[in-house]
Amino acid sequence: MARFHVRDTFAINDKSIFVMAGFVIEGEVEAKMYIRMPFNATVMMTAEIDHIQLIERPDGNVMCLCIRCKDPQEATLWEALKIKDHTVEIIKA
Repeated sequence: MARFHVRDTFAINDKSIFVMAGFVIEGEVEAKMYIRMPFNATVMMTAEIDHIQLIERPDGNVMCLCIRCKDPQEATLWEALKIKDHTVEIIKA
C-alpha cells in the first residue's frame, strides 16, 4: 500500500477527469491502482487511477492522479469530498 498527500484537486475536460495533485509519501503509485478514501470503519470509497501526469515546477515536481469520470456528477461528488490537504491510501487491484 502507498500513501499520497493531496495538495489540490480540480476537474478538467468538462468534468470528465478529476485530478488529485500532490506527492507520494510512501510506496509507489501507478496507473490502474486504486485510491481508497475511508469515511469511517464501515464506509469506504475507491476509484481507479486512469493515468498519472507529472508537472515540473521550480519548487518541485507535482504528481497528478487522474480519475476518469463517466458523468459530470461524479466529478462534482469528488469535489464535494474536499480532500485537499489530506492523505489518501493507494492500493493495488
